[in-house]
Amino acid sequence: MICRKGQWFFNLVLDIPDTQQIPFSGKVLGVDLGENNLAATSSGKLYGGGKLRHERDCALALRGRLQSNGSKSSRQLLKKISGKEARVVSHVNHVVSKAIIKEALDTVCDTIAMESLTNIRRSIRAGKRVRSRLHRWAWAQLQEFVKYKAQAAGLKVVFVNPAYTSQICAECGQIGVRQKHRFVCKFCGIQRHSDLNARCNIRRIAVSAGTATGTVNCPNVATA
Repeated sequence: MICRKGQWFFNLVLDIPDTQQIPFSGKVLGVDLGENNLAATSSGKLYGGGKLRHERDCALALRGRLQSNGSKSSRQLLKKISGKEARVVSHVNHVVSKAIIKEALDTVCDTIAMESLTNIRRSIRAGKRVRSRLHRWAWAQLQEFVKYKAQAAGLKVVFVNPAYTSQICAECGQIGVRQKHRFVCKFCGIQRHSDLNARCNIRRIAVSAGTATGTVNCPNVATA
């Protein structure tokens, strides 16, 4: 929420909207997506991604060796490895998205809020190896899986602007200090996992915007 010339604006970005406006009511489950932790929810759960990240790092190293070899057998093995990696990632994303939907239902939430990460790859500032790994981060696929599973379960999905969600304290709204996975607010003294702080901010932004407007746009998602 930003104040400009005495007027308050809510920092909300929605996916491609349907024409139908659905009343915003009930509880919201905030979900923060990441690479180390694939998802962190506002109810307090973390879905770790350390094992998947390790497997993808190993695959990246092997891919580099095969590409430098250039032989026909290397190219064939490279194709096989890429296909296997894609299947593993897809399976993990299906498992995590299914767990998120179940969590929303178990906590009696009717809306799932996530960050709009459409332009996130453009803002990556890191070395070549890190950039390569992050560019393969399958957040878009995970969001798609959450969206169509949410629609099948009768849940709504909204997307919020990711700006400052990991830097603002979800308790007092002040800018805090994030050091890797640890978030500390010097104003109110809160110390917590940075991903858990971000998911609380995502939920707060979605709730604030929904309360102010009375409606949210529900994305038009095709089931698959």
